Amino acid sequence: MFKKIVLLIILSFSLYANNLSVVTGEIKGHTEVFGDSEINPTTKEVKANLTVENSLESIKGQIFFDTLSLISEKKDRDAHMYELLNEPKFKTISFDIKNIVKNGINYDIKGVLVLNGVSKDITVKSNISEQNNQILFDGGFSFNLTDFNLEPPTMFFLTVRNQIDVTYKIDLKR
Repeated sequence: MFKKIVLLIILSFSLYANNLSVVTGEIKGHTEVFGDSEINPTTKEVKANLTVENSLESIKGQIFFDTLSLISEKKDRDAHMYELLNEPKFKTISFDIKNIVKNGINYDIKGVLVLNGVSKDITVKSNISEQNNQILFDGGFSFNLTDFNLEPPTMFFLTVRNQIDVTYKIDLKR
């Protein structure tokens, strides 16, 4: 009898939550090599395990991508980037959405960024809009490599900036 009640409760929760699927997505990173150039790796292979109930603030779950899907305009540096990110050991980079709060015309998305096996609480500023059962996330945030136990690499006399700026556009469908 107890198992039936638990199953009924679980099923009733799932009636109110809709799964969201990624229609299109793009996540771009940006940093600089002091005295040289920029590094702008991008992935369009964004994946998600997200649910939504009635409001945009109810979205919960995970957005993630394979580390090897990050590609920059300087392919010769991509191998160094994968090495820095410990790709053989940590195959994915993810963001777990814990809470979304409307903040004026934008939203604050509180969650956990997982990079290099290190989990850090961060708050992401985002524009979130919905039209015709499609939800668009559009925003950005920054973090430091050293926050995730990653040392900015040096090449000869050149050093990569510690700060990484991330922008994203993710189109989801109910």
